[in-house]
Amino acid sequence: MLRPLFHLTVVAINTFVLWYDQTYINLPLPAKEMENLPLKSRSMFLTFWCLILQTIYHFIALLNDLFGTNSRTPKNPPIIRRVKDTLYALAFVAAIYVSLTFWSIYYVDKELIFPDQIEKLYHPSMNHVMHTTVAIFIIIEMLMVHINYPSRKIGFTVTLTFFISYIIWFFNIYAKTGTWVYPVFNPLNWPLRIIFVCMSLALSMIFYLVGEKLNYVIISSSKDTRSKGVKDGISNGKKKK
Repeated sequence: MLRPLFHLTVVAINTFVLWYDQTYINLPLPAKEMENLPLKSRSMFLTFWCLILQTIYHFIALLNDLFGTNSRTPKNPPIIRRVKDTLYALAFVAAIYVSLTFWSIYYVDKELIFPDQIEKLYHPSMNHVMHTTVAIFIIIEMLMVHINYPSRKIGFTVTLTFFISYIIWFFNIYAKTGTWVYPVFNPLNWPLRIIFVCMSLALSMIFYLVGEKLNYVIISSSKDTRSKGVKDGISNGKKKK
């Protein structure tokens, strides 16, 4: 019962923030051409891509709780379980990347990532839902739910497709508007911008490997604990005899 409640809560929180943002918040945009971008221009932000991704993941996880299986090693996992596990690999990377990069740049110079004129429009709790709890929730998920990571080929392909799609969209917006989505790109020259993007992709792959490794350690630890419990039970049974 705890798993469905957790997933439902995350979906409700994220959905409310998405709805509130789209209904009540009007961002000051650096270029008029950006006003025509989808989702009230929010589609230009990786944060928004990530929040939508997290909401979709936890909704699929909820459906898996109700109609799929959370078994550790199902022989024939239903399609929803396979989709959930594969999507988790991407959701973990996106959440950790968004949280770490946002708060790192924020503490160096928040004007480069979250200027005052934008920050004042969001309640701090909404800011944390977009940039903090996405990482917290996805880590809790790993600790609470057994994840069967996809093959590295599939996992890398899905993750790179997501981030490269955003990068293409990001540069396409600049090509059409002549304005960078994130002010952090303004003081950089083109070689540094390319290096920044390449390092971001490399970082996403590192986060993928970290997530995969953490999941393996958690699974191994869980198996060891269970095996020890079985052995202790057998030993105690023998002693009683």
